[in-house]
Amino acid sequence: MASNVTNRETVRDAFYALLNTALVGEGKPAQVGYNYLKADFQGQSPVFAVSSGGRWPSLEAVQSRAKSEVYINLYLFALYSEQGGAYQEDDAEDALDALEKAAVDVIIDNICVPGSWHQIEYVQPSEPSLIESLGGDTYKREVIQLRFRLSDN
Repeated sequence: MASNVTNRETVRDAFYALLNTALVGEGKPAQVGYNYLKADFQGQSPVFAVSSGGRWPSLEAVQSRAKSEVYINLYLFALYSEQGGAYQEDDAEDALDALEKAAVDVIIDNICVPGSWHQIEYVQPSEPSLIESLGGDTYKREVIQLRFRLSDN
């Protein structure tokens, strides 16, 4: 017998769509977003990526989606610096801060999305890290771990 839990991809795709609309475009803080972790951004910056982070099912999840929780990781990236260019480490910090603030606005504005989830919660404080090498470029990265409590309809 199949359980009655929602596929994480459904939540990830819905959350990505909200973020992409709010964060990517002229005058917005991200150059591009992905609904998966990409190995090479080809120098694009700032970037966000939404990735499945796990699940915490309860025994009641077999009977009700409302009891299920899905974890989603939101990754934020900003190119760290350009050697000899005008864009430097302080610019990366500013770009990451602007992207994080805009992402938090989306999260707060969409705590409840009827038919998709009834609550989003931070799992722990977001975690910025110094650098990560992707496709030969160095990025400053921040990870926001979120718990989505799923709706029952």
